Amino acid sequence: MGKNKIKKEYLSVAELSDYCGISPRTLRDLLKDPVNPIPLYRIGAAGRIIRIKKSEFDHWMESQRAGQCDGIDEIVENLLKGENKN
Repeated sequence: MGKNKIKKEYLSVAELSDYCGISPRTLRDLLKDPVNPIPLYRIGAAGRIIRIKKSEFDHWMESQRAGQCDGIDEIVENLLKGENKN
């Protein structure tokens, strides 16, 4: 048998946990998030088998990226002093 590894496109929660370093418990919570859940596929009549497409997860992660706000400390300080320049 060859040593060609099949690269999985769809991952289980445990495999996704290994891939991204987020615990399975946290991933399951994020799958159920009411505002921005991780996209998933339910397989089988009861939908008990869950798979997450790796590319869709990567896209979801990018959407979670925290934005930078240069000068946030200065803005907060001015607001606290009542010097809102906007």
